[in-house]
Amino acid sequence: MKKDEQIRMLLHPERYMDEEINQMLDEADIAVPDAGQEWERFAKKPSRPPLSLFSKYQKIAAMLVGVLMLSGIGYAAIRLIQGSSNEPQQQPAATIENTQPVTSYAPMAEADSTQLKPVVFENAELSTILGQVAAFYHCETVYKNETAKHVRLYFTWDKQSAIDDVVDTFNKFERFHITRENQKLIVE
Repeated sequence: MKKDEQIRMLLHPERYMDEEINQMLDEADIAVPDAGQEWERFAKKPSRPPLSLFSKYQKIAAMLVGVLMLSGIGYAAIRLIQGSSNEPQQQPAATIENTQPVTSYAPMAEADSTQLKPVVFENAELSTILGQVAAFYHCETVYKNETAKHVRLYFTWDKQSAIDDVVDTFNKFERFHITRENQKLIVE
């Protein structure tokens, strides 16, 4: 039987009868290795190849690369820590006393557009958020409820909104209430 026919039989045995497949298997010349000879050949091989000079250089190069990587990571961590500690901490600006009542204060139009981008507070205390909001709108913050200072919020503040809109947004939270009287934000 030709090899092409044998391959077709192996690929599609459903097309052939059992007798034809058995005949093909009987005619196939399959050399069966002697297990004893193969075991002796395997046993003669060394269990571990001897270390060559090249593998020693590979180990040294790998250690050098590892040390360089750790040095780079350490340097980056130090620079990151130094960079974050050198930045000035944002403190709320001092409140400015204004004698004229403001009903709805909107930020100045000529201000830089990057300063008017929304500010996102993630898990920040109300005192931190209101400190920045009050400084931006030139208001003073008065806390009648001291526990409200430490309420933590996720809050997005749009600097282009009027102060009354911001106060209304804060009042949607149920744990405190803010009222505005002239230039004071009163937290109850």
